Amino acid sequence: GKVVPGHGLKLGYYAQEHETLDPDRTVLENMRSSAPDMDLVAIRKTLGSFLFSGDDVDKPAGVLSGGEKTRLALATLVVSSANVLLLDEP
Repeated sequence: GKVVPGHGLKLGYYAQEHETLDPDRTVLENMRSSAPDMDLVAIRKTLGSFLFSGDDVDKPAGVLSGGEKTRLALATLVVSSANVLLLDEP
């Protein structure tokens, strides 16, 4: 078969091993790179809904637990402009 992407398709990908996260960047920086036009208050609000609050947003992604990395990866997908999500065994 052949896959033909429709007009306006914006694909988002959740990688099971969190390869889409930059381990050297903070939680906040990873979010900002996924939604560069989103204001800081909205980003922090979204992070709060994924249980990141206070100083948590200043932690490098590389020191997060597996569950925290999963929450961050999902949060970055939420704020991205993706309209189709591919989830690798979440």
